[in-house]
Amino acid sequence: MKTIIKVNPSYPQMAGLAEYLAADGIPPGSEIIYKGRNRIYTFVYEGIETNIKAFRTPGTVKSVIYGAMESKAKRSYDNSLRLLQMGFNVPEPLAYVEIHDGPRLKESYYVCRQLHARDVRCWENIPGNEPLVRAVALELSELHKAGVWHKDFSPGNVLYTGNDREGYRLYLIDVNRMQFGVKSRRSLMDNFRAINIIPEETERLARYYAGYMGLDPDRTAKEALRVLRRFLRKKDVLHALKRIVKPKKKTNGK
Repeated sequence: MKTIIKVNPSYPQMAGLAEYLAADGIPPGSEIIYKGRNRIYTFVYEGIETNIKAFRTPGTVKSVIYGAMESKAKRSYDNSLRLLQMGFNVPEPLAYVEIHDGPRLKESYYVCRQLHARDVRCWENIPGNEPLVRAVALELSELHKAGVWHKDFSPGNVLYTGNDREGYRLYLIDVNRMQFGVKSRRSLMDNFRAINIIPEETERLARYYAGYMGLDPDRTAKEALRVLRRFLRKKDVLHALKRIVKPKKKTNGK
């Protein structure tokens, strides 16, 4: 068994939490706040409210592949530090832990500061949302100018604090699937596929984005809408396939 622990030098006290995760897993008293493909917990350690992300244990084949690659936990930590250095906001990274069993990645954890913020889901329902939509457009334009492609740029992964009077501060989460130094316009425009699935809202965002990027707003809006339509078609196809292959439930013992 091999354990890899990396702790942010600014928070040496997090070594104790990281070592506990490596030896015993999630500590008692942690509160689970998300349970899905991965699990997310909050836990106060040494006076710091932390967010612990436990990545799903991969299957046998994938565990060997992941064991030879950078884990999602490591990428979350490294990408967060890089984004901070570039001037973008993320929950402050504190540590990551990998547990390997021979060539297999057995468990991995990422620890950051807990951020109390809201996400931009359904921004169209937020009263006075104009400054917020402009803030999202500005954030996206700054990412693209820096060559950053956040592959999970979804409404649940863009958080904000503040309000329309004081201004907004945006934060990026789930940054493990991210590429730097990207120049492909096609790749970068992919960020419009799911940030808001209402065409009118996507067009509005694209027009603000075009203004910040110095692009033609009509052309940019058309590109963004094409990306959205392609995403929605793919989503419909996947749902249809799931309905076809989903086994029918047996009733009355038949």
